[in-house]
Amino acid sequence: MHILIISHGYPTVKDPQWGCFEKDQAEALAGMGHRVTVAVVDMRFRPLNQALGISHINDGSISAYIYFLLSGKLIPSRMRRFVSERIMLRLCRKIFRVEGIPDIIYAHYMPCMAMLRLVKQKYAIPVVGIEHWSVLNKPTLPRRLMQSGRTAYALTDRLLAVSPSLQAQMKRHFGVEAEVVCDMVSDAFLQPAIPRKTTKPFVWLAVGSLIQRKGYDVLIEAFAQLGGAEQLIIIGSGLENERLHAQAEQLGIADRIRFTGMLDKQAIISLMNESNAFVLPSRGETFGVAYIEAMAMGLPVIATPCGGPEHFVNSDNGLLVNMDNVEQLTEAMMQMETTIDKYQPETIRAYVQERFSAKAIAGQLEEIFKKIIKQQ
Repeated sequence: MHILIISHGYPTVKDPQWGCFEKDQAEALAGMGHRVTVAVVDMRFRPLNQALGISHINDGSISAYIYFLLSGKLIPSRMRRFVSERIMLRLCRKIFRVEGIPDIIYAHYMPCMAMLRLVKQKYAIPVVGIEHWSVLNKPTLPRRLMQSGRTAYALTDRLLAVSPSLQAQMKRHFGVEAEVVCDMVSDAFLQPAIPRKTTKPFVWLAVGSLIQRKGYDVLIEAFAQLGGAEQLIIIGSGLENERLHAQAEQLGIADRIRFTGMLDKQAIISLMNESNAFVLPSRGETFGVAYIEAMAMGLPVIATPCGGPEHFVNSDNGLLVNMDNVEQLTEAMMQMETTIDKYQPETIRAYVQERFSAKAIAGQLEEIFKKIIKQQ
C-alpha cells in the first residue's frame, strides 16, 4: 500500500519536534511494509533566507516533501483557503510525478485536511483524516474555524480522533462521527532498558511547550511547596519561558529547576533515565503523548483530567489531580515521592506497549486504510 501522509511538519536538525508525532506514525506504517510519502505545506513565518519551493528529504524508508512559498501571516485571511489549496495541489502534483499516485491519503489536523479539496477533486484518492488539534477543546469556536472544519471533515472518507474526549468535542462542534485511534508512542521510548533509580534527590520531569495551556505555573508553585531537596527538569520552549524563569526566581527555587529548552528524542530519553516521576498539570490535551512516552520509560505520572490523560492514567501508573489546584498537586507529588516503590516500571511499560505501541496503532490504521480502499 502506498500511503501519502499530509503532515503539519517534519522533524529537522533545527526543529526536531516539528511533526514528530506524524513521523512516528510514518515510520510505524513503513515498518509494516507499506510505502510511505510525507507531504508538508510549510506556512510558518520563516526568516528571509528560507529557501523557496519544494525540498525533498530522503529519510530512510520515508520520502518527505516540504513546500515553503508564503507565510500564512502574509496572506489575507479571506484568501488563505484559496492559496493553501493551490499550494497543496502543486505539491501533490510534484509528489505524484516522482513517487506515483498513492492508494490513500492520511491527513493530520483539520487545516491539513482542508487543503486537500482540489487534490480530492482532481484525483479522487480516498482520504482518512485524524484530528489532534487542542483548539477544539474550547467551548466555542470562531465562525471561520467552524466553516473550515465543516469543509475539512466533509472531504474525508473516514474521520478519526485521538481520544474519546476529542471525539465528543468534534461531535458537539461539527456534528461529525469520528472513530477513536489513539496517538502512539515511538518505539524509541519502549526499547531502552529501564534503569533502577536508587540515588537521591528525587527528580521530577515535565515535557511540553512552555505555554499557558500546559500549566507550568501551577507546577512550579506546587514544586516550591515541597520544600525539600527535590529537583525538577522542564523540557520545552515557548512564549512562557521568561515568565516561568522569573516565577522560579521569585519563589527562591531557581537552583532546583533545570530548564533545558527543546531537545531531541534521545536527549529526552536520557533525562527520563535520570528521573523518578513525570508531572504535567495541563489545562487541556487532546491526548497527551508526553505522558505515555514517560510511562513507556517506566515512569509513573501525575496528570489532570484535561481531555486525554484521564483515559489512560490509573492507580497502577499514576495519579490524577484537578486542573489549577496547587494544593492538590502538591499533595499528589508528596504522595508519589513517599510511595514510589509501589509503581512497577515494567508493568507501566507493558501497559503502554499493549495499547499505544507502533505495532498496536499502526495495525489499527492499516485495517482502516484497507477497508476504505476496498470500498472505493
